[in-house]
Amino acid sequence: MKKYTIGEVSDRLGLSRDTLRFYEKKGIIQPEKQKNGYRTYTYDDIKKLSSIMFYRRLNFSIEDIGRIMYKSSFPSYCSMIQEKITEEKQQMEKHRQSLIHLTHLQKHYKNVEKYLNRYDLRPMPPHYQMPDNHFISQEGISDLCYICQEYGIEGNQANQINEFFMIAEDTASIMKLKQALNGYPLLKQERCVYTVVASDSPLIESQAVLDAADWAGQKGYSLLGVAYSGHLLSCAFKDTVKENQEKKADTPINYIEVYLPIQA
Repeated sequence: MKKYTIGEVSDRLGLSRDTLRFYEKKGIIQPEKQKNGYRTYTYDDIKKLSSIMFYRRLNFSIEDIGRIMYKSSFPSYCSMIQEKITEEKQQMEKHRQSLIHLTHLQKHYKNVEKYLNRYDLRPMPPHYQMPDNHFISQEGISDLCYICQEYGIEGNQANQINEFFMIAEDTASIMKLKQALNGYPLLKQERCVYTVVASDSPLIESQAVLDAADWAGQKGYSLLGVAYSGHLLSCAFKDTVKENQEKKADTPINYIEVYLPIQA
């Protein structure tokens, strides 16, 4: 039977010599040791290494590969495969959710670019309003929720009147939470004045609300007398910071979106 050196096996399979030595150390491959200290591999060893590479591609651990190759019966092998299928499906779902959340972050970035200190008319996306954080803690979704500030607008004054946790309806749908959130009020507004504000604080100043209200009045829109704000993200976009708003490198800029509902 032909014998292969570690270099030949490395070249043939595209595995580094360190990887081959690691597999030997873990006991899942046993090359023959020659008197001169060199290892030699047989065709059977190469076949085993190919199997190891295949299972590694499927994200099996070295320990699981050892069990599959040397310790598992047919039923236990089938069980391990089924467990891996379940695990991979769970990972696929996590990646799907992550991709959607990343797409939302990209939308936030574009909103900052397009509507910082500018105004637009748009609906306020539906959000579930939660009076306390019990459900949030129970489901472990604090990273998917944000705090919304509600302002009352009267004359030339805008004062914060409420603050509560919210989760977007589409996020709840992605996370399969809509049924659990059935009893919570759904906040949505069909038509709003929308803007993005940059601030040193995660909270906007009341003047930003009044400026948006003033713009709405100039355009002939009738406000409903409330406004909602929510923190979008914190970072420093050089192209959106005015010269008189220069920040130190380690000072974050908070970008906050504001919705002012108007009469239809």
